[in-house]
Amino acid sequence: MKSVTKFLLIVLALVIAGNTLSVAQKKGDKSPMPIGGMEAVAKKVVAPEEVTKKNVKGQVQVMVTCDSTGAILATSIFKALSPACDSAAVKAVRSVKFKPGEKDGKKTKKKVIIPINF
Repeated sequence: MKSVTKFLLIVLALVIAGNTLSVAQKKGDKSPMPIGGMEAVAKKVVAPEEVTKKNVKGQVQVMVTCDSTGAILATSIFKALSPACDSAAVKAVRSVKFKPGEKDGKKTKKKVIIPINF
């Protein structure tokens, strides 16, 4: 059973891999997006000292829930790297403003996954 679960998690990770990933997006729907694009988030990332000393490389994926105005309601780690990197990624994502997501042409509460590379 564990191998089936691991396999499904790997398949799920491959399906959702990309630069910016939306959760359950249909044609015509829009995900919330950082104002200024991913560059705005990247400028806010401060790599922790322990990460730079140990030359840690990888990606943290932060799931962001935005309301119909683009305000961040919640963040969670979708893909972790290390506690220090995870914390830095969440801090960076929370420091930018978002354009709200849309469903059927109306602004609505939606989730998006933001990748942060270290």
